[in-house]
Amino acid sequence: MYPEELELTINDMAQGGDGVGRWEGRVVFAQGGLPGERVRVRLHERRSDFARGKVIKVLEASPDRIEPRLPEGGDHMSWQHIDYAAQLRFKRSILQQQLERLGGIPDAPVDEMIPSPKEWGYRNSAHFHVHGKKVGYHAANSRRVVEIAEDPLLMPVLNEALLALRDTLHYTLSDNMQLSSASVRASSSFGYALGMLKGSGELAGTAWRWRSRLPALAGVHYSNPADSRANLLIEGAEAISEEFGGMLFELSAQSFFQVNKAQAENLLRLVREGLDLQPEQRLLDAYSGVGTFALPLSQICGEVVAVEEHPAAVQDGQNSLMLNNISNVQFYEGRVEHILMTLDGSFDAAVLDPPRRGCHPSALEAILALAPTKIAYVACSPGILARDLKILLREREIGMPRYELRRVTPVDMFPQTPHIECVAVLEQVA
Repeated sequence: MYPEELELTINDMAQGGDGVGRWEGRVVFAQGGLPGERVRVRLHERRSDFARGKVIKVLEASPDRIEPRLPEGGDHMSWQHIDYAAQLRFKRSILQQQLERLGGIPDAPVDEMIPSPKEWGYRNSAHFHVHGKKVGYHAANSRRVVEIAEDPLLMPVLNEALLALRDTLHYTLSDNMQLSSASVRASSSFGYALGMLKGSGELAGTAWRWRSRLPALAGVHYSNPADSRANLLIEGAEAISEEFGGMLFELSAQSFFQVNKAQAENLLRLVREGLDLQPEQRLLDAYSGVGTFALPLSQICGEVVAVEEHPAAVQDGQNSLMLNNISNVQFYEGRVEHILMTLDGSFDAAVLDPPRRGCHPSALEAILALAPTKIAYVACSPGILARDLKILLREREIGMPRYELRRVTPVDMFPQTPHIECVAVLEQVA
C-alpha cells in the first residue's frame, strides 16, 4: 500500500512534464519535481505498478529550479519553475526516449532543440473560461476558474483583451446572458485581435461593450454551444490578417494557426529544407489547416494538393489563395483518410501536420500507397510521432518502397510548458 505522502529522489522527466522517481521499486510520477531533487510528494492516484502525485516540499533542490513567475493561476505553464536551458534539455531527452521506447528507433537522429526567440509573451491566441464575473483558466484537474491579472505567456494585446473583458463583465453582466468561455486571436504582424464568445442569451451587447473598451479588438464573434447554427459576426471585422512565410493569410476566429509565429517560421524552414522541393514537383499537404505550409511551399513547386476537414480552415485557405494570387494550390475538404483514397496521380513529397491525436492509421496506409519520395511529419506529441513512425518506417514487401528517418528537429513552440513540437524528415530508400 502506498502512503498518503512519501519522499523520493527524482531521476528523470516523463512526457507530460512530471518528474519520475521510484518508491519501493514502483514508479512515481511527481508533478513539479526535477531530476536530481529529493522531494516530498502527496499522492492523488495509486495503481499496482505506479502512482501519481504533486510535490509539496522540495527537500534538496536542483540547480535548474528557479522562482516561478506566476505561482498562483499558473497551472497552464507547469514548467515555469525550470531554467529555460534545462527545459530545452529535458524536452530533447523526452523526445529521444519516446522514439526509442514507443517507436523502436534507437539512436534516432535528433538535433538540438531550436529555442524560442521569446521565452515569454509569445502566444498569439488564448482561451479563457468564464464563471459569472470571473475570467481566467481552469485550475489543474478542476473546473474551478482561477483569475489572473495577466498571463505572461500572452502577447500584450491579449492581456489587454482579458482586462477589457473582465471590466465588461463586471459592469454589464445580465441575467439574460450566460457566458461560458472567450477566445482571442492576435495578429503577430499587425498587432490587432479578434475575439469569440461562447454562451447564450444577450451576447450582442457584451460583444459591443468588450470591443468598445479595446480599440485593438477588431471584431467579435459569438457561438452558442447548444446551437451549432449560431456562429455569427456580432461586431466589427470577420477575420484578421497575418504575414507568414512571405504570404498574407486571412484568419477567422475558428481556424487553427500556430501560436508562436517565430517558431512556426522555423517549422516552415525545416519542412522546406527537408523536402528540397523542385519547380516541377507535386506536393501533398495533409491536415493542411489554412494552408500554413501549402501556400509558402507553392512558390517553389509545381502543384500543391491541400487536404483539411474543417470547413472554416478551408475557407480561410481559399481566401488567402486569392489574396496572394496563387493558382497552383487546390484545397480538398474532408477527412484526410477518406480524401487520400480518391486522389489521382502521384506525389513527389508530402507534409503531414496532424492534430495532437496524430494521423489516422488509414491515412498512414494511404500515404505509403502514394509513396512520395520524401515526407515531412510535423508533430506536437513525441509519443504520437513515435507511434506513427513505427508504421511509416516498417519493413514492407519486396518491391515496395520503404522509408528511413533522416532527422528529427525539435522546435520549442511552447516555452514554460512540457509540450514538444518537432519536424521529422523521412526519405524513400531502395
